[in-house]
Amino acid sequence: MAFATSNVRRASSGNLNKVVGGWTGSEGDAAGTVTVKGGQLLKADFWNFDNTSGEDRPTPVSISESGGTITISVFNHVNVALGRFEIEWA
Repeated sequence: MAFATSNVRRASSGNLNKVVGGWTGSEGDAAGTVTVKGGQLLKADFWNFDNTSGEDRPTPVSISESGGTITISVFNHVNVALGRFEIEWA
């Protein structure tokens, strides 16, 4: 099961933008990515809510910004079936 997002919902209030949803991934897969357009990243949290995975919370990410695009790379180290994420930027 490669990295995937689901049930993605977007919202904005003034200059604040938010995207939330679910995610899944498998141990040993390449990092998954999520991209958003615009300004300054405020938060990028990816959590694993599986009860039996021995997971690390929150899941490690790295951030890169280039040409108005913010790319979040997600490095899950265990199988994740019940992941949730929240990204905020302005």
